[in-house]
Amino acid sequence: MLQDAGMLAALFERSMGLDDTWEVTGAWFEEVEGGADELHVRVARVRGEAVPCPECGRRCGVHDTRERTWRHLDIWQFRTYVHCAVPRADCPEHGVRTVLMPWEVRPNSHFTALFEAQVLAACMRGATVRSVAASLGESDRRLWDMLNRAVAQARDGADYSAVTRVGIDETSRARGHTHISTMLDLDGRRCVAVTDGNDKGAAGRMCDQLEAHGGDRAAVAEVTRDMSGSYSAAVAEQMPRAAQTIDRFHVMQLFSRATDRVRCAERRESDEKREMLRRTKYVWLKREESLTERQRDTRERLAPRRSHLRTARACQMTEAMRDVYSCAAASEAGPELDRIVSWMMHSNVPEMKRVALTVRENGEGILNYFGSRLTNAYLEGANSLIQSIKRAARGFRNVEYFTTAIFLRLGGLTFDALACASS
Repeated sequence: MLQDAGMLAALFERSMGLDDTWEVTGAWFEEVEGGADELHVRVARVRGEAVPCPECGRRCGVHDTRERTWRHLDIWQFRTYVHCAVPRADCPEHGVRTVLMPWEVRPNSHFTALFEAQVLAACMRGATVRSVAASLGESDRRLWDMLNRAVAQARDGADYSAVTRVGIDETSRARGHTHISTMLDLDGRRCVAVTDGNDKGAAGRMCDQLEAHGGDRAAVAEVTRDMSGSYSAAVAEQMPRAAQTIDRFHVMQLFSRATDRVRCAERRESDEKREMLRRTKYVWLKREESLTERQRDTRERLAPRRSHLRTARACQMTEAMRDVYSCAAASEAGPELDRIVSWMMHSNVPEMKRVALTVRENGEGILNYFGSRLTNAYLEGANSLIQSIKRAARGFRNVEYFTTAIFLRLGGLTFDALACASS
């Protein structure tokens, strides 16, 4: 066993890339009740070697040492731990400072850089922290603390000075009315800000985060968003030079949801209507060109001129709104949008009247689409990924953890631990 420990210690020394100022002074196995043995490796500074001041890099004498332990990558099947009496540099200019170990990413870490890289790589590929912690035999709380620090450090080095087009969206983080708001760089395809809540102050808090990393809210020229009233006013206040574009997806989603509410309300009115509308949900919600032959026949049979169903009229209004988006320019789309709003307001379909009011309030943002052609397609894809993160973790009560998970997958960040591992 001692020979095996020595061989593994040599493997450890090569994997760590230690220079000639450090040496492995011991290696041993420790038995763990009910589990595999652990490999422990002791590393020490070569006696007589000066140490660099972490502030200025000046070679200094050693003031004293403090014993510390790090979790390292498993070597073969053994959990591996590194022990070292960490020297503190006695710098004439900066005083006593703890030396950063060659296997550390940041001071006072519990893990080596290679171990952090393993955890980061797994989480960036979509593994949950809980599953990674279980596979490594670590506490998920300790891994979350490490990931929080790694993301914070990476974000400190992020540069958002070139951000001029952003998308703002909201998503739930747990059951109930608990939401977060996200701001994504539409050109860089990365998340630049996350804040708790979707209130009127959310846009301001995200702009603060943007400017904390070199961005400028006054330089933002275009914003895509949904039709939330709180976002509309806040964006106008926080990013006054930005043209606001209401995403096409959210407009059509508004119409589709209203059409389905009409169907649900109408089928409860009588047995006859319940039978007519039975199993027709997707007859009304799908685009006309996407209908199956059977669904197309059903829609034609229940058309307003034949059945007088309010659901059929709501569907016609939705299709008319889809036709607006086939217009080439805002000058062509504007009159068509006014015509549809007037039609809806004078109809006997209360649900569509409420949609007409929302469309009228957001008319400028809807028409801005025809100039910018900006969509929330990337935002919706990112939101889908965020929702998958939430589902995998079964919700996040801790906003900091959720934010960290989002930046790991969508932040486009550069992590020192991964750079160390690749080198």
